[in-house]
Amino acid sequence: MMNLVKELRQRLGEKYFFTRLLSDRDVFRLQKQPPEYFVDTTAAFLIAGCVKIEAVLFRDDERLSLGYEIFVKDNPDSTEWICFDTPGDRVRLRESEMLSVLDRIVQANGLSYTECCFQRIHGGTVGNDEKITDKE
Repeated sequence: MMNLVKELRQRLGEKYFFTRLLSDRDVFRLQKQPPEYFVDTTAAFLIAGCVKIEAVLFRDDERLSLGYEIFVKDNPDSTEWICFDTPGDRVRLRESEMLSVLDRIVQANGLSYTECCFQRIHGGTVGNDEKITDKE
């Protein structure tokens, strides 16, 4: 998997990066003694062009759990991400392991690191009377 990390870093340049926001110790401490008020928190994320994986710490009943969320873009230059999948893989906060999960999702779903695979759909807006109207 380290070869894929190197390959994507070279191919994507600044559009590839990995950031870890919480250490294993931080996650363990939060899971051991969850705060009363806890908001979902990203522990690490990896962006590879048009796809992204986040490891998120979230409240699951009375405990905190880690899960992955996969995001895609509908335009390579967009700043917005669209939630695509939440695979049930065991979460590891290591770059190569997160990329392995992301690559499996990319390959299984015909996604691309460099191209967006979705047709842009112009959505509607909700007005005061709760009807959806087309944007032009």
